[in-house]
Amino acid sequence: MTTREVDLSADLGEGSLGEEQIWPLITSANVACGGHTGDPESMSAAVADAAKWNVRLGAHPSYVDRQNFGRRSLDLSPLELRASIVLQLLALRKIASAAGMALRHVKPHGALYNDAHHDAGRAVTIVEAMQQVDPLLALVCPDASAMAMAARTAGVPVIREAFADRRYAADGSLVPRTRARSLLNIEEAAEQAALLVAEGIVIAEDGTRVSIAFDTICIHADMERAVERLQAVRKRLRE
Repeated sequence: MTTREVDLSADLGEGSLGEEQIWPLITSANVACGGHTGDPESMSAAVADAAKWNVRLGAHPSYVDRQNFGRRSLDLSPLELRASIVLQLLALRKIASAAGMALRHVKPHGALYNDAHHDAGRAVTIVEAMQQVDPLLALVCPDASAMAMAARTAGVPVIREAFADRRYAADGSLVPRTRARSLLNIEEAAEQAALLVAEGIVIAEDGTRVSIAFDTICIHADMERAVERLQAVRKRLRE
């Protein structure tokens, strides 16, 4: 198994320190497109980096809530939510198209991702927004989620996501960031990535072995020492 055979992804275009060092280490990127953060300048820079490093380009839409970085749930009607996602996707796609880059996938951010994991209505709205912009877009989400179900029902491709740097609960969900030990250190992240690739499992917070089906492994660029964590993951996968 080589790192080129494993799709390593990160959420970028968010202004995190060290982002420029992450691009050469990944194969897919989810780029902020104006909801929680991001503007034409940051999106243009991200598209240029994706082209430079041959990274698959995706959109990272969210609730439009910059004050809380998209990490607070908003009570929006399906029409309001769909319109806001469409605008974000179109903004990034316009910049990508001008640079000769294709927008390939969509991964919701923050509270929208968490809400749509369980909320079938929000999940369907996300899929509808994607289809309105481009029926060929794939949805990045957990395999066992309302988002995956909505996408598959609509015939939208699903890219199943796992996380190297977040601790899992026994039910296969992520331990909330607000809880102690929810974020994995460098060594733990490398070990979790290796377990995912070798056995398709993670060790949950209670010590149980949990199966996680995945097509991509995400490392968060906004976490402290993200570059070192990603380098350690790559090194462990090569070994």
